[in-house]
Amino acid sequence: MTQNVTIIGAGVGGLTMAALLAKEGIRTTTYEKYGKVGGRTASITYKNHILDNGFHIMPFYTQSAIYQILKKIGIESQLKLGRVDDIAFYSDDSFHIYPKGILDLLKLSMVPLKSRLALLRILLPLAFSSIEKTESWDDTSLVDITKNLDEKTNAFFEAVCMLAFADSAKNISLGEFARTIIRANPFKGGTSEFAYPSDGGYDKISQILSNYIQSKGNSILLNSSIKKILIENNQVTGFIDNKGNFIETNCIVISYPAYQALKQLFDKEVFDQKFLKKIDNLNDTTAVIEVHFALSKKLDTRHVVFPVGEKYTAKGIFFISNMTPKVSPKGEHLIITGTPVPPQYVKSPQKIRETVEKMKEEINAIYPDFKSSLLWERPMGWSLVESVVKKPGKVWKSKMPHKVNGIDGLFFVGDSTVSYGIGTDSAAHSSILCLPKILEYLRQQKPIIN
Repeated sequence: MTQNVTIIGAGVGGLTMAALLAKEGIRTTTYEKYGKVGGRTASITYKNHILDNGFHIMPFYTQSAIYQILKKIGIESQLKLGRVDDIAFYSDDSFHIYPKGILDLLKLSMVPLKSRLALLRILLPLAFSSIEKTESWDDTSLVDITKNLDEKTNAFFEAVCMLAFADSAKNISLGEFARTIIRANPFKGGTSEFAYPSDGGYDKISQILSNYIQSKGNSILLNSSIKKILIENNQVTGFIDNKGNFIETNCIVISYPAYQALKQLFDKEVFDQKFLKKIDNLNDTTAVIEVHFALSKKLDTRHVVFPVGEKYTAKGIFFISNMTPKVSPKGEHLIITGTPVPPQYVKSPQKIRETVEKMKEEINAIYPDFKSSLLWERPMGWSLVESVVKKPGKVWKSKMPHKVNGIDGLFFVGDSTVSYGIGTDSAAHSSILCLPKILEYLRQQKPIIN
């Protein structure tokens, strides 16, 4: 096939889709409105430290959808990964090892033995269920099965949800949580391991994908955007770019939040109003306040610490320099901490400052050398779009379909579309699921060579 597929968005969804198509010998042109690839995973350099756009981590290590795509296209050796496996809880003035598997729950020292058994009674059926079975739980909240547990056992679920979804357990679908537990179950071929790029910066993944795509003769156009997609007789015919040029194509893949794309890129009459209303219901947000700290002293050798208890605002302390020293200049150390907040908080500089100050006090109580070794801080308030939200009724097959019935040549990928997984893993999973649909469509088309 010699089709030229247009892809809108060079985040993980768009890049994994372009890479998979390149492997099939299909030409692609990817349009990215910003000046670099990576989307929400794009990193920056700040005072000689590499800062991610929030905290990112590769779940399921070599079993992740991203890694499987890199392996399929033959470039997995280009991504150097370090395991993120030294994780602990902090409770009652002491550290407790984070369980790496189901059976390790019996060793979870911060939870009484009776509660550990209760935890196993909940998690074992989830871990050994099927993906198909989890669909029946997608509209159920995780807290429906955890609400009667004691505080410290609930803290375990809060920690898992913070690590996996950057959100509180009350906002997580039981079905999505169960799929995560299944994929972490080694008895079903999964792994609970996490990883982070050893060379520093989570967007190393996007850079490797970008290099592969371009090495196959495909284009990635930065600082370029699409103003309008044209549909005639229920068929994609082309688009108008940000310079007003008409570009002919019969296949477009959109890789950014669906409800935004439907409103911004199409005439109103293109889609059925009932469908638009359904997709608009996905327009939900969660919010977090995160802050990077640079330190002159290493406070801990661990990778991640979860403070346990309602008294803690900080839900996780991530020691990025311990995952890889390449994110920081010699003699300095980088950590990031964060907490879910009401969406209105991230619009208030005062609320951000107050939240950051609380987290600083908490970290200093755990690590008394924190304040004296603090070099600088960089707070951030994020409103996370619906693709990150894992609320009941807004996960897996309830999300935007990859193809809209009745419109040929139009496809959607990214973590706002049908997929499961954590963050970028979900975006990559969507590309794996969408690929057969695009290939089937292209087999039926006459090539358009631009």
